[in-house]
Amino acid sequence: MRFSVAVLACLGVGAVSGALADPPSSPPQQSAVVKPASATTTPATEAATAKVPVTAPQTASVASSTAAVDPEEKRLLAKGYRMQMQNGEKVFCRRVPILGSRLEGKLSCGTARDIAAVEEQAREGVDRAQRAPQPPQSR
Repeated sequence: MRFSVAVLACLGVGAVSGALADPPSSPPQQSAVVKPASATTTPATEAATAKVPVTAPQTASVASSTAAVDPEEKRLLAKGYRMQMQNGEKVFCRRVPILGSRLEGKLSCGTARDIAAVEEQAREGVDRAQRAPQPPQSR
């Protein structure tokens, strides 16, 4: 019974998320400029009939906003961190579960540099532990 309720709930969530999703945007279609049959066109009339692509300024602004994101910040966002502003400084936060607790966990925040330093220290600790000579095992 519980299994069937869970399956139905998953199907319902999938159907609702598909129905509420934004429709895919179609690329703008460029129409061909049709020149009149008369050979008496002037440069002024040609300039008036020429079409300018609408997407050029929009793509430039989108490209500049995505290029502004640091690769280190992208890596942290992919690891589950969320970017926040605290005291005018950009920090990355995520919930860290507390071992043995069923509660939500502790919020861990830090700058990108702080988080990289902590990860490097953890990596060095693991390397040091793996390089340490193992004591002989007694039977």
